[in-house]
Parts: sequence; C-alpha cells; structure tokens
Amino acid sequence: MLRTLARLTAVSCCVLAASARADGEGSLDENILEAQADAALQGKSGSWVPVPIPISNPTVGTGMQGVLLYLHPNKTEGGNGPNVTSGLVGMYTNNQSWAAGAFHDGNWDAGTYRYRLLMGVGKFNLKFYGIGDDPIFAYSPVKYGMRAWGLGGELQRRVPGTENWYAGFSYRYLDSEVDFELSSLLPNLPDVSKPFRNAGLGLLTTYDSRDDNYFPHQGRMFRLSLTDHGDAWGGDYEYAKLKAFYNHYLPLRASTTLALRAHLQSSNGNTPFFDLPYLNMRGFSRDRYRDQNSLSLHAEARHKFKPRWGAVAFFEAGWIADEFDHLFQHDVVTSYGAGLRWQTTADKALHLAVDLAFSEGDSVVHVRVGEMF
Repeated sequence: MLRTLARLTAVSCCVLAASARADGEGSLDENILEAQADAALQGKSGSWVPVPIPISNPTVGTGMQGVLLYLHPNKTEGGNGPNVTSGLVGMYTNNQSWAAGAFHDGNWDAGTYRYRLLMGVGKFNLKFYGIGDDPIFAYSPVKYGMRAWGLGGELQRRVPGTENWYAGFSYRYLDSEVDFELSSLLPNLPDVSKPFRNAGLGLLTTYDSRDDNYFPHQGRMFRLSLTDHGDAWGGDYEYAKLKAFYNHYLPLRASTTLALRAHLQSSNGNTPFFDLPYLNMRGFSRDRYRDQNSLSLHAEARHKFKPRWGAVAFFEAGWIADEFDHLFQHDVVTSYGAGLRWQTTADKALHLAVDLAFSEGDSVVHVRVGEMF
C-alpha cells in the first residue's frame, strides 16, 4: 500500500512541477544542505568560507574534510529573503574513505520557489552490523566498501495562500558497486562484489517558520517525503520510503535556545540494506542500528556565551523495529553529550560544530559544519 501510494504521488509531483513552471510566477532538513528558510542576511555582499575540518566518527574513521562555502548576498528587496548557499566538499580518512562533491541551495521569486542541486563521487569503507537492534554481527561487523557516484535535486513551491508551507518533488540517482570482505569473517571465504543502481522519485512537503536556517532561535520546521524507488526511475531496487521530522525551537533567553526534534523513517518492499532506516543520533556509527522502521527523539540546549562562541548539551533516544507497531516493544537506544560552536563569519550564524557524544559502551567526537538539526 505504501509503495502504491508513493508511485502515485511521484507521478503527481511531475504534474505539480509542470504547473509551477508554466504559471510564470517565478521562482533544503537538517544542516547546511537543507531547505532554505525565510531568514534575514546581515550583509549585502557574499562571503567565501573555506573550512578545513578534522573528522572523527565511527562511520568513516578519522581524517580531514575541506569545505568551501559561498554564502550568497541577499538580492531581495529589504534584504529579508532566504539564505542562498553554494559549496564544494572533499574528504579523506584513515580507512581510505574519500569523497568529493558540490551543491547549491537556491530560490527565486523572493523565495516562492526553493530548489537544491547536488552531485558527488566517492569510495567509503564501512561496516555491516546486520539488521535490528541486536544484529548478528554486532560485535564483529563485516567490512564492506562502496564506490559510487550520484546526483540529486528537489524543487518546492510555496503553497498559494500560505506563508510557510511548501510542496514539490525530489529525485536522486546512485550508481555504485559494493564489495563485501567475507574473508574478514573466515579467511577461506571469498569476497563478493555487486554493482547496482538506486533511484527514486518522491513527493515532499515542508513547513518552515524558523527565524534562521543556520542557527534557529525560534520557530518550527516540519518535513515529510514519500519516495518511490525502482526501475521506473532508473534503479534496481523496488521499494518505498517515508521520512518525516518535526523541529521546534524555543527561545529561553536572548542567548539560549531549546531545540527539540522527532525523526521518523519507514520503508517497505525490497529495501537495500544501505538505505534501511537508521537512528540519526550521535555516539555510534550510523550503520549500527538499521531496520524497516526507526524513530528518534532529540533535545538540545544551545547557548551563545560570546558573539561567535557557543556551547550545547543534548540527550537523544531512539527505537528501531521490523514493524512500525513494534517500535516501542524494543529496547530504547540513548546517547548524550555536549559540544562547542564557533561562528565561521561575523554576520551569518553558520557554525563549526564539535560534539562529544556518549552511548552504551562508546564515546565519539563528531565534527561538522552546521547544526545537527
């Protein structure tokens, strides 16, 4: 049922895109690559932000990431249009994972239309733990490598008669090859390799009333996407995937914000293991907890103690299950920690973030550009 609905909505969104283009009116969740918000830029000129970032996390290892961002000047009347960002990203780690890519988040007609374009290529050396909250390879994961290139994009239009609701469509395509090192389990087992394509077309909707899309102090953001994957869109796997999150930002004081988040994923059909829902939490590898359904809850206190310096403290809890109604029958996974923030430019609240997260039997340092949500 979910997959049928996804395919119907995927076809419908093509009609939506065509009408949006034809009406002549002009004219992305969770970090610098997310949808734009109605936020005022403080400056009239663009800013280049080169950021070399050390990486240390259990998914890809330890290394360096280079990010070159261009924060575009605001060209809308009154300077209160959405933030526009372009960027180049490169990464290399000690387990010989690497990636390179480019993206652009933009809008036209004073934010009536919002769009995102991205593409990338890379090789990632990862670990397969199995499926579920107590996977078979939990204490001895199977090593695997993924070589891939991909591209994607999305287009959304403000829903007529509303200020903060948007609706549109998305598309992504991935051409890859996975190599499983079965010899890491037993020396006499052969390693296996499989090429594949994965592609999906989806319908999405967004509500966004945040006062800034880099470092929100107040407002709300909701995003729902339903994506159909399969041969019709250029992929090898036939399945549907639903993703939704709700963020709420509560100003406690002028320099302190409480950020709350609920994040849900659900899939059915022949979902490949690498695209199964996961717990988007700090403190462990993203590959550690995967299943057909996932739900996580997040709370983070953010405080700016200097104009360009801040600190956060957070607590997160999550569940995964093969069936949606079994989510709360499984053990809860928790993580907690604290972090520092440094604002990369004087006039835009885009931060270099360093978090120390603790989970059951593990502690991890996460470094990135932008907030977790």
